[in-house]
Amino acid sequence: MNRAEIKDKCKQCSIYANGYLFCAQLDADELCALSDHSRTLTMKRGDSLEGEALGTWPIVAIDMGVLSMQHLLQDGRKTIAALFMRGDIIDLRNISNRNRGALIALGKVKLCRLSPRVFEQIMGKNPKAQKVIWENLRDQAFRAMDHSGDIAKKQALEKLASFIFECRNRQEKIPECDTIDIPVRRIDLAEYLGMQPETVSRCFKELEQREILVAPRLNAVRITNIPMLRRIANGDRDAVIKDAGKHGFKVLKIA
Repeated sequence: MNRAEIKDKCKQCSIYANGYLFCAQLDADELCALSDHSRTLTMKRGDSLEGEALGTWPIVAIDMGVLSMQHLLQDGRKTIAALFMRGDIIDLRNISNRNRGALIALGKVKLCRLSPRVFEQIMGKNPKAQKVIWENLRDQAFRAMDHSGDIAKKQALEKLASFIFECRNRQEKIPECDTIDIPVRRIDLAEYLGMQPETVSRCFKELEQREILVAPRLNAVRITNIPMLRRIANGDRDAVIKDAGKHGFKVLKIA
């Protein structure tokens, strides 16, 4: 496959088309080498990457959709420990026990399974690509720390407010568009936030009725009172309790 064919193949992929993502930083030779030795994959909801698949292809770049890192407990309960979205690079090399979790699609997902050898060569020679990867891994680490704090200490409404800001921060900046996509189903969001699905729905409804946001679609919101939502996300009990009282709501203390 020549350079023109490679670019034509990659031009519809967000990891190449979006100028701030990984493949957009590669020169023609690097892009050809990575494309020749990597594999694309389309997954449907419930499909997983684990075991031998991750052993052979431990570096995954998400072009579209959401992958979850799920852990299954002995009694059959599951928990979603992390969400990976468009543009994320997941590097699972040298993980001592991959059986602790599996990457499971939460809808239609398109991804590239990158050649570890070519990836490492690019990382050693291309500072722009290296910068993108380090920033992505840093952001993943910060999100994991924030999420652990949310799960441990925050109430239901605070958890949801934090997640809405997470989606807002991750969404591409589209001019004149203030709608935030919620890229996962509410049942999956409940697993991620450590809540019951009905609690997630009640929280969305409460934020709407308090005129903090509106939901034009089930999978999207538009924030109408950013300062108040920020106060709730940051754990401001006055915002949670007093403002709720003004609108006649009881505080949701349990998940």
